[in-house]
Amino acid sequence: MKKSTYKISFLLLAVTVFIAGCKKDFDSINDNPNRPADAPTSYLLTAAEKGLMDNVSDAFWGCQVGGQLAQHWSSNNYSSESRYQFRTGVTNGYWTLLYAGGNNDAGNQVGGVVDLMRIIDLCESDPDKYSNYGDPANQIAVAKILKVWTMQQVTDIWGDVPYSQAWDALNTSTPKYDRQEEIYGYLLSDLNEAIAGINNLGAGPTGDVIYYGDMSQWLKFANSLKLRVAMRIADRKPEVASTAVNEAVASGVFTSNADNALFPYSTVAPSYNMIYFNRYLDGRRDYSGSNILVDTMKALNDYRLPGFVNPATATGEFNGEVYGLSEGNAASTLNNTVSQFSTKMLAADFPGIYMQNAECQFLLAEAVERGFIAGSAEEYYNAGITSSFEYWATDDTALDAAAIYIAQPGVSYAQLAAGGKTWKEIIGIQKWLSLYTQGMQAWTEWRRLDFGLLQRPADGELDGDGIPNRLKYPVDEQLVNGSNYSNAISQQGPDLLATKVWWDAN
Repeated sequence: MKKSTYKISFLLLAVTVFIAGCKKDFDSINDNPNRPADAPTSYLLTAAEKGLMDNVSDAFWGCQVGGQLAQHWSSNNYSSESRYQFRTGVTNGYWTLLYAGGNNDAGNQVGGVVDLMRIIDLCESDPDKYSNYGDPANQIAVAKILKVWTMQQVTDIWGDVPYSQAWDALNTSTPKYDRQEEIYGYLLSDLNEAIAGINNLGAGPTGDVIYYGDMSQWLKFANSLKLRVAMRIADRKPEVASTAVNEAVASGVFTSNADNALFPYSTVAPSYNMIYFNRYLDGRRDYSGSNILVDTMKALNDYRLPGFVNPATATGEFNGEVYGLSEGNAASTLNNTVSQFSTKMLAADFPGIYMQNAECQFLLAEAVERGFIAGSAEEYYNAGITSSFEYWATDDTALDAAAIYIAQPGVSYAQLAAGGKTWKEIIGIQKWLSLYTQGMQAWTEWRRLDFGLLQRPADGELDGDGIPNRLKYPVDEQLVNGSNYSNAISQQGPDLLATKVWWDAN
């Protein structure tokens, strides 16, 4: 990639949008006096780590869009997103935030992929100058890993998106949309470069608040992310996926919750968990556990339920809000009659999740079923459930509870398979549960594995005909990058919710 000043191209300039009647300012990061061109790379890394997590987990993108696409949550107010009418300003704004950073939901200036690209550029162009902030090779590796983590989500949400030219503003202000098939090649290539570039004898990057510069942990995260990337393309390119999976496993993936990649939110302002911010600083009570989530967990006697949602205060019982109600019907639900965010989730320092061991174990179970690796799919599946139970535990009985849970006919791998369930259904539903609070990932796995369970909105769709396969491109793209936008829909298909992304072969 050519060097650039990383003044983000015109399509990524921040925009001012209005969300739920509240003004949200996505200021441009260009020429920001508080973020000079020669800023310490440690500053850029912390800003990016926090900004990326804030933006995928906050009340707008994380809850209103992602959490409801996954059907983990339902809206008590402003329920149009649960019926697939997505606000133009939200889509415009978060496209910008993921690429370029800006002002987040809490009004804090945070970074996006552009800051990661600046780290790479600075450490490549003047490694001696920036070696004070950790071995330059390790800084580059960490930036590339986080870039892949972000851009995989971007392409999984929209399909074909700018990638190869997205940060090359010296040469183009209207970057082309790369095909998703090509983007996945870039993702694997970037991860391979990051893995090869890690210097275990060198210092890890300062400013890293995920693993605090522990490069052995970054290596595990990179390999686990490579496993995720590979399995996304397993239906389209099984040979490529199998090779990448085996490389990742051989190099070392997550094996316990001690390996989880988490962002450490704080009880000190302004570093609150974004759900805490929404509930206690904004005073909002807009979301409840969906009836689909709560009823599924109750039917399976799921020990994690109190970690996911609180009992309804009026009854002391767990009660999910019906998914996909009209604005009027949703607003008529009394907040004290449905189960809202759990006490665990509402802690100011509840961490943001980049990736967890539970997901890794479910990916390994799938890899066995596909014949990519040897081993027992059932054992990996059980390990994924157990890891999720440990993470979401609200007391010290998680291991015993997981064993009892796994033995139930509705959970047991062997019993479900004997009853005619496919491995995609068996693994998919438990993986969907384990991805709670990671709505975009859970929705993506539903699209990829087709495990059923999710339902159409109770009061019908406001856009499309069924659960979306992707989101529509930001309207701003049609205005400022129209030619490339037109090329994208020509090669991918109509800019509709029903159009499938490339890896969705089923």
